[in-house]
Amino acid sequence: MEPIGIFYGSTTGNTEKIAQRIKKHLKSETIDIYNVREASQADLENYNNIIFGSSTWGEGELQEDFKNFLHVIKKADLKGKKVAIFGIGDSSVYPDSFADALGVIFEALEGKGVIFVGEFSTQGYNFEKSLALFDEKFVGLPLDDDSDEAQNKARIAIWSELLNQKMN
Repeated sequence: MEPIGIFYGSTTGNTEKIAQRIKKHLKSETIDIYNVREASQADLENYNNIIFGSSTWGEGELQEDFKNFLHVIKKADLKGKKVAIFGIGDSSVYPDSFADALGVIFEALEGKGVIFVGEFSTQGYNFEKSLALFDEKFVGLPLDDDSDEAQNKARIAIWSELLNQKMN
């Protein structure tokens, strides 16, 4: 498998921990993890396999560092690159905006010629609405670190195996 770049934004460290867990499940020999606070356009364009991760804050807000990184994504040449998205939300406190960050990132990537991989079933999740839904599936892997920790390990393993199959 070609190298993978994981780009995350994390305020409390939870998204960073998830990025590390995902890395352990992937089969590529080269997997580099970047905090988007310090990542550049050149870093991003260096990979044909990219994973983005962000938490959702409050009622659908993208994590601050990742919000600032959107301009880098919009300028980058990502045509033909395979992209997966993961994120953390809180379905019990914010059931009307659960894991909206995934949808915000997805929308920022639309029209850039990327190949989206890693859509995930809504089965087993309890929420009302989410910007992360597309064709009745999540555009990536949403995790509920506060309410569903027991299921996170299984979801990460399933999603990572899907990425192992779909990425170059």
